[in-house]
Amino acid sequence: MRTDEELREAKAILARARQAVVRMAAEIRPVLAEDFVEYPAYEVRRRFVSAPDFAAALADGDIARLKAMLAARSAEARDAVLAAMADPDAWLAGVDCPGPGKSLAENERLWAMTSPIADLVREVLAAFGFPADDEPIEYRMPMRFIHKKYLPGLAEKYWALVADLREATARVREAEEGQVRETLGKRWDRM
Repeated sequence: MRTDEELREAKAILARARQAVVRMAAEIRPVLAEDFVEYPAYEVRRRFVSAPDFAAALADGDIARLKAMLAARSAEARDAVLAAMADPDAWLAGVDCPGPGKSLAENERLWAMTSPIADLVREVLAAFGFPADDEPIEYRMPMRFIHKKYLPGLAEKYWALVADLREATARVREAEEGQVRETLGKRWDRM
C-alpha cells in the first residue's frame, strides 16, 4: 500500500511541476509578443544599413512601402506564433531536450514555432530586392528588458522548472516501477 501512496504523491508533484511550466509559459508569451512585432523592422533596418549601396539606391517611396508592409504583416506573424505557442505541450517538450538550457531556442520544438517571424523578414527582403547575405535569417531570443522583464532570466527560470519536471517524471516512473514490483512480489508469494 505504501507504493500506492508514493505513486499518488509523485503524480501530484508531477501535476504541480507541469502547471509551473505552463504558468511560466504564460508569463513569457506576452514578452515575446512584443518582440515578435519589433524584430522584423529591426532586422530589415539592420540589413538596410549594412548594405549602403543598395540602401542609397532605394527610393523613399519604396522605404515607406517596406515599412508599411512590415507594420501590417508583423502583427499577423506575431499572432500566428502566439497561437502555436499557446500549446502547453510545446513548452513541456523541454523535458526531452538535453541538459539545462539558457535560451528558449534550446527547446527546438518550441522555437521552431517562431519561424513565421523569420519568414516575414525573408519575404520582405526578397520583395524589395535586398542583396543576398551570408548571415542566416532567424529569430533570436531578445537579450534586453521588455515590459520590465528580462527574457534571459525568464528562460533560466523556465529551464529550472523543466528540471523540476524531469525529476517529477522520474519519480512517477520509479513509483510505478515500485508498484509493479510489489504486485509481482505479492503474486509470487501467493503461489
